[in-house]
Amino acid sequence: MSILIGKAVNGNVIRIEPIRGRLKPPAGCSQHALRLRAPGFLFLCLALAASMGLGCMVWAPQWPDVSVPSVPADTAGRLEEADGLGRRADSRNGIEAAIAAYKAVLEVEPAHYQSSVTLAHLHLLLGDAYASTTKKKRDYFKTAMAYAERAMFTNPAFRESIRRGESTWEACRVLGMREMEAMLFWVNAVFYTYKESLGFIGQVINFRWVRRARSVMAHMTSIDPDWEGGVLHFTWGVYYLSIPESVGGDRKKSAEYFRKAIEVGPDWLLNRWGRAKYFHAKMKNPQGFREDLEWVISQDVGQSPGHAAWNAFFMRDARQMLDTMDRYF
Repeated sequence: MSILIGKAVNGNVIRIEPIRGRLKPPAGCSQHALRLRAPGFLFLCLALAASMGLGCMVWAPQWPDVSVPSVPADTAGRLEEADGLGRRADSRNGIEAAIAAYKAVLEVEPAHYQSSVTLAHLHLLLGDAYASTTKKKRDYFKTAMAYAERAMFTNPAFRESIRRGESTWEACRVLGMREMEAMLFWVNAVFYTYKESLGFIGQVINFRWVRRARSVMAHMTSIDPDWEGGVLHFTWGVYYLSIPESVGGDRKKSAEYFRKAIEVGPDWLLNRWGRAKYFHAKMKNPQGFREDLEWVISQDVGQSPGHAAWNAFFMRDARQMLDTMDRYF
């Protein structure tokens, strides 16, 4: 899959096109090279990004064979074990044990939707909370993306759209409430990969991926904007906060979406943890930062809505951010 961009950056046109010149593209982009109309410094930056493998966000979905027959009795036993481990997955070892158990379910029932969805969010959590290097983060996020797509592929209409040659983000228009988690984790995997594993030049080149994820978010919002404790409002808040104003970023919209997320899901740890970590930190609001995080750590994590593994992370991360506030302000 090639990533193309025709966006002007400070008046300079950047495009990735079929190879016509001598500049060698990065690994994984062997069918493309760069053609530039830009000052020498920008050209040098892009060439450096390409040589370091940082300029091309490559993704080629691996669609599963869902025709393999399942073994219901075996599936039920394995799923019960996996769900039990998943509920207790509040550490790296616990998450990895749950991942192994859900993979065992897919061995006997490749089209098991919930196992694929759960594997997607557990790999997102490993990348966000436990990976120590950019490469490890990128690997976890891409694995999460693959499992999210695998879950989508269990929908016959989506499967047919893919077989007609549509992309994931195009085919998502046929998905509904059943696939909301799969779409959310796909969007999160795209955003995490974009934010955590690409430098500035790589983000400029691959901004189209943000727009692709945005189109999936818009479809999800049309299904149920208040779904799952306001997580879509939260995600829109992060979106409008993170992108530059020149391409649609809007701090006021971001603030309103975070407020709406908390209004819809007042008991969800994600909403206040994320508002502190992303919005208050960026807007240099230490009072709001402290208030939101102190609210998080005052909650009973066992009674909070949402997945136990993520809630354990939010609680731990909130304490750490409070202990290191001087790093943010």
